[in-house]
Amino acid sequence: MRISRATSLFFVLALIVSHSAPARAQTNQTTLQPGTPIERTIGSSESHTYVINLSENQYLQFVVNQHGIDLIVRVFSPTGKGLGDFDTPNGAEGPENVAIVGITSGAYRIVLSALNPNAPSESGRYEIKTIEIRDATDQELKVAQNEEARRAKGLDLLNTLLDSIPEIRLPQTKIRLKLQGATLLWDIDEKKAFKLLTEAVTDSRDYLQSMKTDDDSYDQAFGWARQIRFEGVQTLATHDPEAALSLMRSTRRPADAEGYGDEDNTERQFELALASQISDKNPQRAFELAEESLKDGLSQTLTQTLQSLSRKNQDLARNLSKDITAKLLNQKLLNAPEAAEVAMNLVGIASNRSRSDSSRSLNTTFITDADFRALVQKIFSEASSTTNVSGQEVLQRSIAMGSTAFFEGPLLLNGSQTRERMLQTLKEMGPDLDTIVPGGSSTVEKSLKTFHPEGNFAKLSEDYENRINNASPDEARELIAKAPVQMRSQLVQRFADRNVRSGNWVQARHLLIENLANPREQRRAINNLEREAAYADASQGKMDDALKHVGRISDLRERAELISELASRIGPGQKRASAVNLLEIARSLLGTSIQAEGLPQMNALLQLAAAFARYDGKRGFEIVDPLVDQFNELAEAAKALNGFGPDYFVDGELSLQNGNSLANIAVPMSRALGILSLNDFDQAKRTADKLQLPEIRLSVQLGIAQQAIKPDGVYSPSAAYVNSLNR
Repeated sequence: MRISRATSLFFVLALIVSHSAPARAQTNQTTLQPGTPIERTIGSSESHTYVINLSENQYLQFVVNQHGIDLIVRVFSPTGKGLGDFDTPNGAEGPENVAIVGITSGAYRIVLSALNPNAPSESGRYEIKTIEIRDATDQELKVAQNEEARRAKGLDLLNTLLDSIPEIRLPQTKIRLKLQGATLLWDIDEKKAFKLLTEAVTDSRDYLQSMKTDDDSYDQAFGWARQIRFEGVQTLATHDPEAALSLMRSTRRPADAEGYGDEDNTERQFELALASQISDKNPQRAFELAEESLKDGLSQTLTQTLQSLSRKNQDLARNLSKDITAKLLNQKLLNAPEAAEVAMNLVGIASNRSRSDSSRSLNTTFITDADFRALVQKIFSEASSTTNVSGQEVLQRSIAMGSTAFFEGPLLLNGSQTRERMLQTLKEMGPDLDTIVPGGSSTVEKSLKTFHPEGNFAKLSEDYENRINNASPDEARELIAKAPVQMRSQLVQRFADRNVRSGNWVQARHLLIENLANPREQRRAINNLEREAAYADASQGKMDDALKHVGRISDLRERAELISELASRIGPGQKRASAVNLLEIARSLLGTSIQAEGLPQMNALLQLAAAFARYDGKRGFEIVDPLVDQFNELAEAAKALNGFGPDYFVDGELSLQNGNSLANIAVPMSRALGILSLNDFDQAKRTADKLQLPEIRLSVQLGIAQQAIKPDGVYSPSAAYVNSLNR
């Protein structure tokens, strides 16, 4: 997957800040009885604890159905050992399915808490219930009981792989392997892990410096090297934030380096994110880093640092807040969007505090009332004093260009996108704004209307959509018929989406057939509808219905892509026999050939092999083995085609970094064999050994070693399930 520079930085910053979650209030534990569901309400700062008694070698599967809140589920053995953290990407609605094998008898503890503990007003309901309790199968027991032997084999394999790194020619492949090896080794050999990690980060810097900035591939290499650096520093930060800060600073590019661009701001954000993490152990040091950063400018990350600091030292947080506010009051916010974001974030924090006494427990009192009022007045003064382009002028410019493109959003001058955001922030204050700026609410409402005048096509489209959303089916059809021709296709799709959300997918399908005359547009819309319906059913744990929608997608490529996305959800929440049956249905939707007919099918088959690992390792290997043979055939073909299309190979070695389709297969193959290795390590390694390209073989074997040393839930619920097995 390609990640943009901005996205990759946000991902790393999110990882860092996530380590600074506030403590949750504990509640009394409740006994979970087999077959008896329990429904409760939970707040973002709460955790609920359940216990359930298991006999020796019993298998337990339970589900937590979320309603309005995204939860994370943690399971502990009778001795208190953590058996796994479970959270699937279904947001605040849908099931969290968990399965464990209890090797020893006793009381197993289940702890539920909000995934986002920083949301002050978040609360919701959930239902927890058991799905099945039975004797574990031989495969399940084998996975649970052979951890130590498997771990030893994985460690031996990892050391062998690390020793073979010098044999790899491409520096990018070497660097990535060092970084992955360091992550796996940290809890085993910290000294060696630190050496590998430092080498990976410094090597990525040196690799970039060795390139010429006018090279066609420089931009791609620049983004890759920065991502490696961020990942390496963050990996180190989870163990030693101060050492991570030193490594980050020692590998920083010179400010006068060609192509430096926005590096200065990026570095400041990243350093502040580290300060947030440092605040847990050394608030004074975090304060000093934030103050140092403040001298160079205002970064959005400052508010995260401020909140992290407030949980440890309110006095330091208040001092930093005052200094940030003082700098903001001397800024022209409309000319400095990032400073404007900081100001709006602080106002938002203080507004939440003022609305709810309970949110004061989140330590937001570091913002004084005087500073809050001053920031509100500052934002109001700037947001209400700048004139934007009139709606009529927007309309005229769009018509002159012969396009409705401008109708998707107003064409504004003088930082007016920032201005609109500022006005929205003030609007969200509600009546509280008038206590600080008399008549402010009325002024804000009038100003916001200038951004979306009645003559704006987008506004007209929005009005139609709102009316359709509140209309009966017959009324909606009449509205669509009366709408401007250029709107109808979009409105039909919106109405169809409404039916899908309410479960009326048959009606939605008929609606598309009736109103879309163009066959290609109709087919595309129906396929999209089936896709959305499959997602909706999958998020509710209705995988049998989801697969029916998948089967109705006419394009085999699209069908395979959807199965790839849903494969990890097939099985959890079902009894074993039902799960295997669903997986076989999914496999049948990909055709009868034992090899793939294209890249989407290859990915889907490998994802299904990983999903089968939970229930039937033999079946998983049956799917993977022919694909390994096919990969070798593709590699030979790619060598012959190299230079007559995509550059698969560089200096005779397959590039794993340039996004070529052959290299992309290595990722799901590594995942599938890694998870299957938990059932049979030796067979997985033998299968990987058949890969003819050393660089791919090494990459896949690293996935096997990873699952043996640190089985986790990053790759799929199947891997998370294995991690939950009691040791």
